[in-house]
Amino acid sequence: MKIIPFTIPVSGEQWIIVQEDRELHFYPHLHQHPEVQLTWVRQGNGNLLVGEQVHQFEANEVFLIGANQPHLFNSDPVYFDPQSNLSIHALTLFFDPDTLGKTLQEIPELSGIGSLLQQFDRGLKIGDQIKERVIELMQQIQHAAKIMRIALFLELLEVLNRETAPFFLSQQTHFTISELEGQRMSTVFQFLLSHYAEDLSLEKVAELIHLSPPAFCRYFKKHTRKTFTVFLNEIRINAASRILKEAPDKSVADIAYSTGFNNIPHFNRTFKRVKGQRPKDWRKGKI
Repeated sequence: MKIIPFTIPVSGEQWIIVQEDRELHFYPHLHQHPEVQLTWVRQGNGNLLVGEQVHQFEANEVFLIGANQPHLFNSDPVYFDPQSNLSIHALTLFFDPDTLGKTLQEIPELSGIGSLLQQFDRGLKIGDQIKERVIELMQQIQHAAKIMRIALFLELLEVLNRETAPFFLSQQTHFTISELEGQRMSTVFQFLLSHYAEDLSLEKVAELIHLSPPAFCRYFKKHTRKTFTVFLNEIRINAASRILKEAPDKSVADIAYSTGFNNIPHFNRTFKRVKGQRPKDWRKGKI
């Protein structure tokens, strides 16, 4: 498996491409494309991998993926269960920032559009302050035609520019990765996202891409800016944080063990480092 240079389906020459997905699960491969992607997750949950970062996603959240950012909406394992009746529903807008920027910057009133588009390079999780308006505009754009679609899209850009405290999805802004590196990292990411609850050794994961443990540690840190242990623990804590909210009767210890931890104090410390709260406070919604 490799980072797939995904081609967005285009009908004629369009600035904005709209895609609505209703599937059993999200597209299950790490991929990238030159268009910026704005996705409203109407239904579904799981882990979102963007560049070197892993985040949770759930229904009614909106994410902006930068141009050429390797990414993967990884549906939770239950979505792949043949007996499951779950499904996903998403609305996505795609647009080419280079074409858009060159065109709009020729209009004096839109001369600042370049700096706004640069903010998209690291990807964003759309905050609650503007999320509802963003969703409204995405729905209107989906059903609008020609001039009205462009007018609504310009309003959408203006609303996105109101984000006062952006939550960036990645620390990296430009991704230059060879096919071999993409294949290796995709193999590791997919394995960790599917097997995080198991007792994973460094040796076992390094063997997936035919590296010695020391060489793997250097390779992994180079491409993610994190150690293997930190990255794996973040995936596990993301899973644990969802279970804490969704299964209030399940004990913290059971959740820790079910997500790959075998030491409760270590789980509590790691949870506090990643989420900024103790597990019990997270479950109660305390700040």
